[in-house]
Amino acid sequence: MSTARPLRRACLATILLLVPVMPAVAQTLTPGTRVRVKSPTVVAPVTGSFQGMRRDTVVVIEDSQAAQIWTFTPATIEQLEVSVGMKKGNRGPIIRWTLIGLGTGFAVGWLVAAIIEESGDTDYNEAASAGVGAAVGAAAGAAYGYRKLEEHWAAVPVPRRVGVFPTRHGVRLAYSISF
Repeated sequence: MSTARPLRRACLATILLLVPVMPAVAQTLTPGTRVRVKSPTVVAPVTGSFQGMRRDTVVVIEDSQAAQIWTFTPATIEQLEVSVGMKKGNRGPIIRWTLIGLGTGFAVGWLVAAIIEESGDTDYNEAASAGVGAAVGAAAGAAYGYRKLEEHWAAVPVPRRVGVFPTRHGVRLAYSISF
């Protein structure tokens, strides 16, 4: 057995340890990018503009009336997300507006059937009218809820300068260089 094979494995292992292990997405996080930072140091996620790295802290200017400048060390960031834009067809608004339309349609259908029955000689089935109204209201509510826009987010790795941190498969050495 040749000694070249174990030497080749050792060189390959050394090269893999020295190669930057941070994905390219973290390197492309440019100032002005809309981000959301989740951290145990704040009550609610901070949404704002990424300003960059200062020493070993991530700087974010909040998008709100207060417009505070937030600084987070990479160790305190649970999740860093980048906005991928506003999209329609979200489950939350569809369900909410479907239920609103269902209830409103039910009430309107029952009320119309009761008013028509009182004013005339014809008999209306109030339950069937309420059911038809609920179906129409639910369909209209779902169509309206589908058009509601919500912001979508994509998780990105936290930009770190240099660090050793544990992962699920062991320990990872990471460094970042920016010019």
